[in-house]
Amino acid sequence: MEFWLTLLIANVTICYLLLIIKIYIEVQYKRNSEDDHISVTVYAMRRLIAYKMEVPIIKVSKSKDIFWLESAIRAVQYQEETQPKRDERIMKKTKAFFTNHPRNVRHVVKEIHNYTQLYCKIIEKVLKLVVCEKMYWKTKLGSEDAAITGAITGLLWACKSLLMSRLKRRIFLIVKPDIAVNPLWGNGRLEMDFQCIFSIRLGNVIKAIRSIYNIKQ
Repeated sequence: MEFWLTLLIANVTICYLLLIIKIYIEVQYKRNSEDDHISVTVYAMRRLIAYKMEVPIIKVSKSKDIFWLESAIRAVQYQEETQPKRDERIMKKTKAFFTNHPRNVRHVVKEIHNYTQLYCKIIEKVLKLVVCEKMYWKTKLGSEDAAITGAITGLLWACKSLLMSRLKRRIFLIVKPDIAVNPLWGNGRLEMDFQCIFSIRLGNVIKAIRSIYNIKQ
């Protein structure tokens, strides 16, 4: 009897802890001259459980009439690798599918539209449960022409303000975003330092997954 009671208490305690555990998602992007670096880190329990993916190189490649992003992706447990040939084959097959099977393409587009409508409501509910723990976005840019520098600076400020306004409507921010745009007069350069940390309770993630499962049924 005592064994089963202990087992029941342990199960209830584990379930409770799973519901209240927070999952953190940290996104970082840095650009300095020609160098770009992106990293995405997902962790929980004070980084006891963590996974990090880095994209240190991003560039646009062109082969014949096809454009795509070529990058070197590195995860903690894997070696860095690039597979441009495989990406090129995928792009060619995708292009051939869209060109040779227009009816199938319309069917795929219709199915995507239907599922998008179903999932949008779930995503909206999940976003309301997401908390922004940190938002840091500094940009330095300029041009040799002072007029162009001023115009681009004003436009970027307007874009950032619009994005922050929409973000506040969907996600709860517990800190004030640290945002700045610094013009570089007479210097044609772009630098960016972006970092954001989002958190969501594991219980809310489980509820969202169950909602998606119910929709599929």
